[in-house]
Formats: sequence, structure tokens, C-alpha cells
Amino acid sequence: MFNLRLRQAETAFAEGRLNEAARLVEQPGVRDHREGQLLLTKIVAAFVERGREHLSSGRLDEAGSDCEEAKKLGGDQSSVADLAGEIASARRLLHNKAVRTQQVAAAAGREIARGDLDLGEKLLSRLESGSSSGNSVAGRMIDQLAVSRERVEAATARARREVEAGHKRESVAAILDLQKLSPSHPDLVDLIDRVTSPVVSQIWFEVEASRLDRVEALIDSVRPLVNFDPELTEVCRGIDLVKRVGAQLEVSRFDEAYLQIRKLAPLLGNVAWLNEIADKVRQAAELTVELKTSPLSLLGGPQSSTSNVGCVLSDVDHADLHRPSTGERFGNSTLPEQLILQIDGVGSALLLRRPKISIGAAGRTGACDVALAGFSGSGKLTIERAAGRYRLWSGHADNLAVNERRCQEKLLADGDSIRVGKRCRFRFRCPTVDVPSAVLELNGTRFARPDIRSIVLFDETLVVGSGQSSHLMARNLDQPLILFVRDGVFHVRSGLPDRAQRFAANGTPQGAQPLMLDTPVEIGGTRVTIVPYNV
Repeated sequence: MFNLRLRQAETAFAEGRLNEAARLVEQPGVRDHREGQLLLTKIVAAFVERGREHLSSGRLDEAGSDCEEAKKLGGDQSSVADLAGEIASARRLLHNKAVRTQQVAAAAGREIARGDLDLGEKLLSRLESGSSSGNSVAGRMIDQLAVSRERVEAATARARREVEAGHKRESVAAILDLQKLSPSHPDLVDLIDRVTSPVVSQIWFEVEASRLDRVEALIDSVRPLVNFDPELTEVCRGIDLVKRVGAQLEVSRFDEAYLQIRKLAPLLGNVAWLNEIADKVRQAAELTVELKTSPLSLLGGPQSSTSNVGCVLSDVDHADLHRPSTGERFGNSTLPEQLILQIDGVGSALLLRRPKISIGAAGRTGACDVALAGFSGSGKLTIERAAGRYRLWSGHADNLAVNERRCQEKLLADGDSIRVGKRCRFRFRCPTVDVPSAVLELNGTRFARPDIRSIVLFDETLVVGSGQSSHLMARNLDQPLILFVRDGVFHVRSGLPDRAQRFAANGTPQGAQPLMLDTPVEIGGTRVTIVPYNV
């Protein structure tokens, strides 16, 4: 039996069936025999030799399998160890090559996706052409490149055709399609310039002719291309400043409008009509200052009865709105000094009626009117209203900054940003001098009640609406709501009063409804409720 197995193993080895010979030589009795050992040594050498052939041909899996068989039969011989090291090196080299191929393919794919087809083609040429993986990746990428090139060429031809035909809307759409396919396409700059240059020239012509009403339509015709044309961007910036000047003139902010005109002049090339407007606005600002410092200002009433309060209170009798109340009684109870105003579609706001309020840190001992999260420092801020103006001062607060300037006392102006430390900031708004109520907008801090984002420093009258002079913004209101106190009673009115019937028999404006505590009132399709605030 031993001789039979040994002869079978020798025959298999002689015929090149190494795996079969290896299984036979490992049979009991064969491996321990001297002839069996000699045959085993030959088989191990044959496995090593065949493994090297597989390795040189790039068949790493087959080379690894032969190396494992040789190691299992002959142990860690030097020839087997050398072969294992060469196979490991070849595997690392193949892995690194595959990684490089993937990186180059990914880079080529990104360039093709963003439309830079020439760069994508150059990257594809760097792929290893000798490996099957490189060939397959390169083949897929080349197909993708060809499809992308066809799309870009078609989009380019369409854009050129529409631009040459003078179809402005179609040209803009075609240029945007080309830009989306190939943002760095060399023809884009010329195509955009051929569309926007005539429009920019026409805009300048209309501006010089003082026909600003025609400018917006011209900009709208090429608005999608604004970000791609620096000259058009500069024109749009100038027109936006013109709109801002118009809005400031509507609310009689002549000093701010004059500053904007000074910034606008270089953008519009110092056109004649702008210089004339600048002179008139400057004169209006000077006259406004003279009126506000006239002897009439000593009466303590409204400083101007002719300004239009942003087209919201233009027909309202300001003397009536600011008439001092004769009592501070709400029915049979004292009118609270801290209230919550709730308006459907607007939200909740805290109303503080005292002329002086204190602001401190939430959760800290010591009473204050407004406790804010993130407030740093050991003291408090105080905001005080006197003669329709607001002054901010602090005796002990640390890290106080108003408009990025450290100070201990500050006369507040509409739009001032108040920051206390790094995590507490809010904005002061007093949109019109005719209604001296002010608002603290809590954009960078939180109040004790998370639903309250606005704190109203209430001075007899409050405007809720969509105009720039509104204290609380409500985009969904067709008519502004005017909330005011008359003889210790809150009233609310929707829209502007009728000049012919301005007052009711009890002296309140026509159309005003009394607003009782905890009693919702439906007015102008909006429900308004006012409730006491319990700290």
C-alpha cells in the first residue's frame, strides 16, 4: 500500500499535478519515508517555481495559493519566505496603483461634471492603461466625457444662435444652461457681454434722462446674469441705493437720505438731477433741524405735525394720539405697567409702560424689568425715555458695547445694536419720532418666555403693520393696527381714520374699539388680546 501511494504521488508530480501530488505525499507513511521526503522537497520547489511564474504574469491570487501550499508542505523555508515577500510587495504596488487610478478618475469626473472637459480629458490620459481596472475606469470616463462634450457643444451652439438673433429672454436662458454645464467655458464671457452691454448702456441712458421708472424692467430682463457681469452688478447696486434714498425720503429722514446720495453720486456718475436732489435734501435736513429746535419744541409735544410717519400715520391727528391720559384706571383696576400683547399672525410682545426700565441677567438675584439669557456683568442696563428720546446708561455692567463702541452712556438711535458680553445682543428700534414708542428686538438672546421676541417700550401709541414705521412687523395685515391708550383704557383701531369723522362722542378716534384685559377683540380680521404679565 505504501509503495502504491508513493508511486501515485511520483506519477502525479511527474505529470505536473502538484496539488494532487501534495495530497498523496501527505498520506500516512509516505511523508515519513526517505523517498517520500525527497519527493516532498521536489514538490515544494515546484510550488515555489510555479508561484514565481504566476507572480511574473501578474496572477497574484494563483501565486499566493502556490506559496501557501509550499509553506504548508515545507514550512518557512527561505525560498518560500522570499516568494511570500515578493507577492506582498506586488499586492501593495497593485493597491497603490488602484488608489491612484481611483483618485485620477474621481478628479477627472469632477472636472467633467463642472464642465472643464479639456482638463478632464488630460486627467483621463494619466490613467494606467496596462491594468484592466484602469482600462475599465478610463473607458467609462471617456464615454461620460463624450456625452458631456456633446451637451456642452449643443448648449454653446444654442446660446450663440439666440444671442445672434437678439432674443434677449431666450439668450439669458441659453447662457444659464451653458453656464450650468460648463462654468469655465471660454465663450461665456463674450456671450454674457453681448447680452448685458446693450442693457447696461440703456440703463445709463434712462438714468441720465431721469427715467428711473424704466430701469427696473431693464434690469429684470437680464437679472439672472447679474452675478456674472461686474458692470451690471455695479449698476444694480446703484439702483438699490436709489430705492433706499426714496424709502428714506418717504419717512422724512433727510439726513440719512443725504448720506446715501453722497454714496450714490460716484456710482451714477454725478448726473445733474442727482446733484439737484442732493441740494434739496440737504436743505430739507437743515430745515428739519431748525424746526425741531424752534420754540415750539419747548412745549414738549410732537416736534413735527407734518411728517408722514412712513405713509402709515400720514392722516392721523398726532396731537390726538399723544394726548396725555387723564387717568390711569382700567375699569375698576389699575392699568398694569407690564402687559403681554398677543396678535394672531404676529405673535406675542412684552409691553413696558414705565419711562425707565432695567435690563439684567436671567436667573440672577436682584429685580429687573427685562431678564435676558447670556447677559454678562454684575450690574444692569437702564433705558430711559425723556421728551421722546431714549438714553442707555450703565453703572456696573461689564463688556457693554453699543455699535461696537464701549461706553457708559449713549443716546440711542433707530437701528442701534446693543451687545452685552459675547452671548447677549439685541437691537433698538424707534422707527418714527412722531410715535415715540420703541422696540427691543431680541435677535441674539432669549427672554424668560421663549414666545416673546420683541419688547415694546410703550409710550401711549403702538403701530403694527407692514410699513417701515411699524413697531411690530405684520406682513399679512392689509391695514395697520394702531394700539393706543386713552384715559387709562387701551383702544385698537384698524387702518387710518376718516378726516371727516375723526372722533367719537367720548373723544376717541372713529373706528377704535376698547381693548379690555384678557378679552380678545376681533378687528380687521385679526384677533388682538392684551393680558397682564406675571413675572
